[in-house]
Amino acid sequence: MTRMGLVWLVVLLLASACQPPAQLNAPPDIRYGEDACDQCRMIISEARFAAAYVTGQGEVRRFDDIGDMLLFLAEQGEEVTALWVHDYETEEWLKADKAYFVVGEELVTPMGYGIVAVADQERAERLAGAKHGMVLTFETLRERFAAGEIMPGHAQEHQMQMAD
Repeated sequence: MTRMGLVWLVVLLLASACQPPAQLNAPPDIRYGEDACDQCRMIISEARFAAAYVTGQGEVRRFDDIGDMLLFLAEQGEEVTALWVHDYETEEWLKADKAYFVVGEELVTPMGYGIVAVADQERAERLAGAKHGMVLTFETLRERFAAGEIMPGHAQEHQMQMAD
């Protein structure tokens, strides 16, 4: 290899090592039908249920269900810099702390947690009324999930009724 070729190789290696971490203000990419959920390893196929977050080290975690993201967060205890969810109706990305979450047994999600996100409170309340669910902020959702009040399947409704 020539000296000039070696210089270009070093430049390319340095440039690839200096790639910026995942953007905090831009949602991560999910290749639907290809990427697997970091919690359950199933293929992520529906945007309206998908969620993701970026770790403090800039790694992206992807999920097929908001409940899987909450479970993974609880189990891994990673430092998180940005959490993202999709609006259930429009499929647009939302920062989790700005979204409203509807939780209810009549909401059929990939892993059965029955949790969906909506961009505004009015639409969330309308959806919750139609699906006999409840509206929560992300902070309250995480607290109830950590307390075991939100879980997949039919046990969820019973636990939420006991908490009210």
